[in-house]
Amino acid sequence: MGSLIQLGGRGLRYIRRHGAVGLYRKVMERKNRNEAEAGYDGWLRKQLPDMIETEKQKGVTFPYAPCISILVPAYETPEIFLREMAESVLKQSYGNLELCVADGSPTDNVQKVMEEYAAGDSRVKYRRLERNLGISENTNEALALASGDYVGLLDHDDLLLPGALFEIVTALQGGAEALYTDEDKANMDLSHHFQPHFKPDYNQEYLRSNNYICHFFVVKTEIARKVGGFRAEFDGAQDHDFIFRCTEEAKEVLHLPKVLYSWRCHQASTASNPESKLYAYEAGKRAVAAHLERTGRTGTLLDTENFGFYRVNYPGDPEIFIKSLKKFDGQTGVKVVYYDKACNNSVTISGDNDYVLFTRVQNAKVNQDFWKVLKACCDRPETGLACARVYGEDGELRSDIRMKGVRDPFSEGMKGLKKGYTGYFHRAVLQQELEYPTDCYLIRTELLKQYPDQTAEKLWTQLQKDGYAIYYEPWAVMYESRQ
Repeated sequence: MGSLIQLGGRGLRYIRRHGAVGLYRKVMERKNRNEAEAGYDGWLRKQLPDMIETEKQKGVTFPYAPCISILVPAYETPEIFLREMAESVLKQSYGNLELCVADGSPTDNVQKVMEEYAAGDSRVKYRRLERNLGISENTNEALALASGDYVGLLDHDDLLLPGALFEIVTALQGGAEALYTDEDKANMDLSHHFQPHFKPDYNQEYLRSNNYICHFFVVKTEIARKVGGFRAEFDGAQDHDFIFRCTEEAKEVLHLPKVLYSWRCHQASTASNPESKLYAYEAGKRAVAAHLERTGRTGTLLDTENFGFYRVNYPGDPEIFIKSLKKFDGQTGVKVVYYDKACNNSVTISGDNDYVLFTRVQNAKVNQDFWKVLKACCDRPETGLACARVYGEDGELRSDIRMKGVRDPFSEGMKGLKKGYTGYFHRAVLQQELEYPTDCYLIRTELLKQYPDQTAEKLWTQLQKDGYAIYYEPWAVMYESRQ
């Protein structure tokens, strides 16, 4: 009954902010995704090693066998959760590990359990803190215990899935300095796994939109210490801040596209109740802002309608109010080029236009901020193509919104997503680096001239090879019109 009342309260608050239609869309998207993932439990079991495979993994000798220190800040963890967490680590098929637990609990409940484990397994390192220092400083205390080559972040009531460290060390043979995996959620008694998060390869633009990396994140210990560990001023989003600073430092950040970590989802957890820690989302905005400052970028952080998901408003020219592409061509320093499957760029560069807008939409209207935000994105030095969000006459996305490295067996993509819906993990409305562009994109003429006589597809590929990004700017919206 209590959970129903809580759910109803959340629904009413959402209606106040976004209206009844907004709530309906949110509920329908979750319902549809849940239906698509109905077979996830069975799928997951097939991905995890059975007893025979686990024994094989235990017998593997790696050329590079780093010790991985698992950092756990504990605070009044229920005993059953604590034991399940510890067992999920200590029973890994790859055994060169440490479990480093820093305990800020006022009682000795955690201490009794962890001292029991430490007495029976030398890989367990436990420290009872004199007082609770907060999540960041407690984690720093766990980091101080670590002697491994890498550290991994594990919440005190979550789980590593079987074979996780074996898969991670296999991937680390290439020498990556940081790595992260896909993840899912599990219910209280671990009888049901759900809501898998299939992530892209390292995507810094997307990381500014939200902490998509989260768990399971592994980084070289020397980097974790070099960047100063965790910072208390970002408590609530300390992982986001820490991940930014580590990935900024790492030479290679590797994505391991396998579900190897499970969040335990209970009433007090942000995994099931995103409104339980609103302060964390403000800390997340500050973490992104600090990252922008460190990397020499200028932008203002704005909230989106979804908790923990942000928009970077990059500075641009004064707003130009143009609602139709017919008024765009040649009047704003932009050459508009309509294309189908291929185009010869050499015929598009003429006159004094500073930009070329490629689009597959012949008749289109655009939102008020279209030019301002798309140009601001395009003007960033690392941008190759700045892509708009494009809806067809039917009010559905004309093309997929896809990042590199996403392996989602439960979806065919976001092409056809209805207007007003946000897509899988809200990706249809979040800034990100794309694998290939949408049906409308802007490029600087000076950059385009460096790639003469290229088809559109070859242009996309060559830009990425040369280090330019295909950025998605969802706040520049184009609507195909019948007239």
